[in-house]
Amino acid sequence: MKYKYYSLFIFLICLSWIVIACSNNIDYTYKGRNYIQMSTSDDPALSESDERAITVDVLLATSVENDAVINFELLDNADDILRLENGAVQIKAGEKTARFKVLSNRQSLLNNQRMITLKVKDYTDERMQPWNELKLTVRPNPTLPDLTEQQIEFVHGYMEKYRLNLNRFMGEVSCRVEVTFPADEVGVFSDTETRSFEGKSMITLSENATADRPILKMIDNPMGITSFLWEIYRKETVENEFWIFEGSKYVSMMEAIGYDMSKEVFSVVLDNLELLPDEGTFSFVGPTLNLWDEEIESLPFEYSFTAWERWKKMADEGGTILVQEGDNMVEASVSDLIEEGITLNPVCLVYSSIDEDNWENEPSDWIEPKGMFNEKTFSFQFPWDHVNSLGYTQIRVTYTLNE
Repeated sequence: MKYKYYSLFIFLICLSWIVIACSNNIDYTYKGRNYIQMSTSDDPALSESDERAITVDVLLATSVENDAVINFELLDNADDILRLENGAVQIKAGEKTARFKVLSNRQSLLNNQRMITLKVKDYTDERMQPWNELKLTVRPNPTLPDLTEQQIEFVHGYMEKYRLNLNRFMGEVSCRVEVTFPADEVGVFSDTETRSFEGKSMITLSENATADRPILKMIDNPMGITSFLWEIYRKETVENEFWIFEGSKYVSMMEAIGYDMSKEVFSVVLDNLELLPDEGTFSFVGPTLNLWDEEIESLPFEYSFTAWERWKKMADEGGTILVQEGDNMVEASVSDLIEEGITLNPVCLVYSSIDEDNWENEPSDWIEPKGMFNEKTFSFQFPWDHVNSLGYTQIRVTYTLNE
């Protein structure tokens, strides 16, 4: 009996050695597709005259076994509006990351905004496969409207009355932006919780300014976040998976207006940024209407989108389109479809009041809206949300005063 137990013990030990030896010979190396992912932490929009580059980060699913080259290309880039710096990226054996830059050729050719697509052209490693594309926006060089004689007098008056040189706040002003998403939105509206990027805004004196009230208007890239707002708008609408299925009324709408992302123009203006010289602060939160025509307290961004303008015009003219109802195609009024929610109105970017915490998340993601200025900078912080938000996105912007 003892012999049998001893033999069984020896057998089990030998078996375990065999299993371990076999396990050590198993190749656990990933053999699937080596996906090529592109991303950027920069603002993906440039003015045509911009000297700033957009840095593109390349990440592979796994390290390459041998040196490899990936070539990139720009689509809808007629007249070479943008150019690639090091567009042929070499990745050494054992590595899986790379970086290159996209720059404007600064030719001042554009009359309208253009969207350009950055994509993988080809690669030397047969296991590779593109994962995504990047949409880059190029805007015509912004122009600053001339001040009226009365506005010029106002600016001189602010200097005499408040010792406030408003000229330093106007023109093309550089800023740095930090965007912090609600924790539950990571993976939904953003890949990371926090983004930081640089930008520029075109700022002038508001038509609402008076001799006693210095008020600014951001007429291009307000708060440095037009690209961010455009990205969220697309995710709320034309890139929403509930929009783009076969037979969707949203798809019928986009076909009816000839929607073309590369040619559409999305723009934003922000007025009524009032400086309070005695306090060194800004008043910038005001009444605006949300998706349900309810008046809320928020930043009164004014949105414009060419595709929405065309759809709205069809409604105003009593237009109809064919949409799918069950197995049949029926004629539907554009006005009725808009009432039904088949719309491209950017008002989906306006949701709740920001003067108090309406989300009440734990922990709170609300921050108090504040604007302030000193001799070198002016800055803003505010919470912001949109229709499918899961809380407040925190936005912090710091401008450097012009010399």
